[in-house]
Amino acid sequence: MGAKKRSHKTWKFTIYITGDAAKSGSAISNLKQMCDSYLGNDYAIQVIDLLEHPELARKHQILAVPTAIRTYPLPERRVIGDLSRPELVVAFLELPTQQAQTTSSHEHPVSPE
Repeated sequence: MGAKKRSHKTWKFTIYITGDAAKSGSAISNLKQMCDSYLGNDYAIQVIDLLEHPELARKHQILAVPTAIRTYPLPERRVIGDLSRPELVVAFLELPTQQAQTTSSHEHPVSPE
């Protein structure tokens, strides 16, 4: 048999930010670029602004922003900061090491829990 293939499931990420600060925008943009490069169309990003939903910081144990969390596939993985060092973000979020062929950009509105 050939190489083991990854199950075709959508990778899910949540990124916690505070308002429209430059660092927040940079982190969102950097995460999207990495997902486009490494996951193609197989991802979804939920953006949560803690200025609008401060109760979620404690509930989800967010100690600093921006924080990006890979919520699927499990186990959960977290990265704090503007995500400007792709080699570290790819390693910490455990993205596939081979880049995807297609690109797309996904952002989903926040639905507080």
